[in-house]
Amino acid sequence: MEAAWRALLIVLLILAVVLDLPLLMLLCILLGLVQATAWLWQRTCLDAVTYRRRLGVNRLFYGEETDLRVEMTNAKPLPLSWLRVEDVFPAALEITPEQAVRNYGPGQRMLVNLLSMRWYERVIRRYRVRGCERGVWRIGPADLASGDLFGFAIKRRQDQALDTLLVYPKLLPLTAFGLSAMRPFGELRTARRLTEDPLQLMGARPYAPGDSYRHIHWKATAHRRELQTKVFDPAAARPVAIFINVNTSRHLFEGTDYDLREYAISAGASIARWVCEQGQPAGVYVNAVMQPGAQRVRIRPRAGPEQLAEILEALARVTGYGRWPMEALVAAEARHLPYGSVIVAVSATVTDELLRALLDLQARGGVAVLVTLGDDAQTPVPAGIRRYHIGGKQEWHELAALALA
Repeated sequence: MEAAWRALLIVLLILAVVLDLPLLMLLCILLGLVQATAWLWQRTCLDAVTYRRRLGVNRLFYGEETDLRVEMTNAKPLPLSWLRVEDVFPAALEITPEQAVRNYGPGQRMLVNLLSMRWYERVIRRYRVRGCERGVWRIGPADLASGDLFGFAIKRRQDQALDTLLVYPKLLPLTAFGLSAMRPFGELRTARRLTEDPLQLMGARPYAPGDSYRHIHWKATAHRRELQTKVFDPAAARPVAIFINVNTSRHLFEGTDYDLREYAISAGASIARWVCEQGQPAGVYVNAVMQPGAQRVRIRPRAGPEQLAEILEALARVTGYGRWPMEALVAAEARHLPYGSVIVAVSATVTDELLRALLDLQARGGVAVLVTLGDDAQTPVPAGIRRYHIGGKQEWHELAALALA
């Protein structure tokens, strides 16, 4: 198109010179100057133009918000008559104000900024981002476009800088699932007595790194003149291993119910938080992999303030379907757990193989707890396995709406 315009101007200029038409000659010169200016502007408009996005935090709990600041800089003496920046965001992140957001494609939206900039000017615009779905969400790339004042030509450039926002699973109090806030799985007893504390202190022991400050025994500390930690009954110190089944049907060809999968992950994360708050060792196993890297979710039970953060980050990265049967995962990992451990299996499907794996664990001195969701509520469970049903998709939708509110 530009070549055609240049050829036309050259022809008109030659005619103006041959036919001695001053006005036509002047018009051709003016049009030539305009085109040259437009060409120069188009060539240099995006030079020294930068676009940066800055998130307040890169980790969010479900339903929480953070600040988003986008910064556009024109670091050259040439002003920009217009600049359009289109930044790609996943649909799982809600951006306000919504007037700046456009639909982009399946599962994606676009943050659009349109403005004009003076020379050596920097413009900062602020938004709010809310995490509406669990996962690891990539933000970017951004497309920059600008051109000349007359609209003859447009120059585009893609900014490949990416940002990642991690959204943790929905965390809810156990009472929201219909479980007791104090002892959600009742009295946990094994066939034989657990090993007592080796220090044999009646109610207190020396403080160790990782102990909760809430469990410091101040009277014993004052008496012994050394920081002491309360010793609870053996049942309160049991390791708890939480197994989460992300498959929502017995056969992979039946597909995965997204709502039930998220319900299972949310329930497992909430149980893990409760266990950590009690000062007990907590671990999480999932029959799926994390992204990126396709690593197995295998967090062995241990206590400490950093354990819950590791569990939540792993569950936020879980993606896809279950690559291993739930019963095989329970049978393989239960052999490495200490005697008397509590295994909590969260699953939307209840198979005979899974029940046998839990019964084998019970026979070896462990405590088996089955938390079910979905349509398998009527499946009979053998005696010895504690079973709790927390509802299905309707309950999940109600809890999700409550969490957002």
